[in-house]
Amino acid sequence: MKLISVPAAILAALTLAVGASAQVPVLPAPPVAGGPAASAIFDAMLAIARAAASNPAAATQASFSYNAAIQQYQAKDFARSQMSALKAISQTAAVPLPQPSLFAPPIPQPSFYAMPLIASSGQADAEAYVALARRALTVCGAPNVPAAAIVQQYAAAANALVAKNDAAAKRSAQYVIDQCAAATQAYAAQQAAKPQPPSTPIPMESYSPLPVATMIPDPALQGAKP
Repeated sequence: MKLISVPAAILAALTLAVGASAQVPVLPAPPVAGGPAASAIFDAMLAIARAAASNPAAATQASFSYNAAIQQYQAKDFARSQMSALKAISQTAAVPLPQPSLFAPPIPQPSFYAMPLIASSGQADAEAYVALARRALTVCGAPNVPAAAIVQQYAAAANALVAKNDAAAKRSAQYVIDQCAAATQAYAAQQAAKPQPPSTPIPMESYSPLPVATMIPDPALQGAKP
């Protein structure tokens, strides 16, 4: 049996702990509907995906706020959902938030904090594909009836983006974009094939109004004698 020293054992335990913390939990896909809450949740997913490599512990902590935002959005509590999503974004910040102080800082501080920088051009490309897939789902064939396979691929694209698998994220997002384009084209052709109402105006029968007696006396007849 091979023996190792105590410092080496501690280093190995720390290495395993860091490796375990780098695994960000699987996140549910952000909603595809419009509105401030849905947009904030999508931005929170991007923030967690960017922080998964640079700050895994912060990404894991932000995932709890992200899941709370999803649950609140599904419960139609859009105000709290947006606040939870913004909290998730702040938790992935590269620098800690400043603590309140009794004295104003000499230099004005920004009221917002940017999300972590994108690690590579491949990740930026994958984020763009996922954003296009989310936009394509808003108009995907029949209104409000996207196919289950397309929705699953959208969720797979979001999970692959958080897992830093840019190629899989682009592949799933491209599938969503192509399938939604085909579904929208097929739906438009189906609607065009339906019989349309006639565009020519319907002829109306001749109409003559009936004479209506008036109670206003005629001044020319007031002076006439019977």
